[in-house]
Amino acid sequence: MALDPEQPVVVIAGPTGVGKTEFSVRIAEEAGGEIVNYDSVQLYRGFDIGSAKPSQELRARIPHHLFDIVDPTEDMNAAQYGTLAARTCSEIASRGCRAVLTGGTGFYLRAFLSGLPEIAPRHEATRAKIRRIRQRTGGDVRLYRMLQRVDPPTAGRLASGDRHRIERALEVYVTTGLPISTWPRPAAAGPRRPAIMIALTLERSLLVQRLDARVDAMYEGGLIGETRALLEQYPATCRPFSSIGYAEAVQIVIGKIDQPSAMVETKRRTRAYAKRQMTWLRSEPDIVWLDAARGIKDNLAAALRQIELDRFKESPA
Repeated sequence: MALDPEQPVVVIAGPTGVGKTEFSVRIAEEAGGEIVNYDSVQLYRGFDIGSAKPSQELRARIPHHLFDIVDPTEDMNAAQYGTLAARTCSEIASRGCRAVLTGGTGFYLRAFLSGLPEIAPRHEATRAKIRRIRQRTGGDVRLYRMLQRVDPPTAGRLASGDRHRIERALEVYVTTGLPISTWPRPAAAGPRRPAIMIALTLERSLLVQRLDARVDAMYEGGLIGETRALLEQYPATCRPFSSIGYAEAVQIVIGKIDQPSAMVETKRRTRAYAKRQMTWLRSEPDIVWLDAARGIKDNLAAALRQIELDRFKESPA
């Protein structure tokens, strides 16, 4: 029996490393659901260890969608993701199942839930010119300084090594004459899709311990070898190579830094990313917060109660 396509999806959110992957599978198993990814790096084929993709064992337990669907040489943006996710969730509902979204890229989730406002389309010729400037000047510093001059608010929220977002911001400025920071915010793009928002959280010191252990496990589990193999197939300018973990592993492979230094930097960036995720989540409405320290069993029961309450909240007395 097909479900109403407007039935609320379930969103499992939280900072990286808090335990969303296993928890989402348990929710899907209990609630008759299927997993839909909203992590921007897990969309790419081959980028497995550094993005902490679900194991094959987990994927075998429940259907998983929007993993390994993009070639590393292709660019996936939030608007494209939003369209794909909407189509996927409709297909899941047509099978009588519930979509359970999990991941860490808040902008992609927002594109799916609320849509995106009008913004300048990509202009490949301008993007190519910007990339030639970067190549001639030998790095990202020149582009970042350009962005600081023309769009200080955007430069202030981006890291100097965030190559793709810096290029996009400069592209918008060059083609429209307006800084990207002046365009409408995505949160105001349109009516919000119904969603049951459940977020796992963890006391900061405990989360940092988990994140550091996770980075150690990634390097021990073959991150450098995976990166080396990917670099033999794809240029280092491909978007997923700039993500946390892979960017540092690339520097190891090309001989710019040693592994201990790379691990320190990966841990620093991972902690900062988790902090940004929590900041974003605190601005989202109607989130049910669950303490990951309580364990999966207790939190699973609380999440299922929330799903059940939502199912019957509009039923007549």
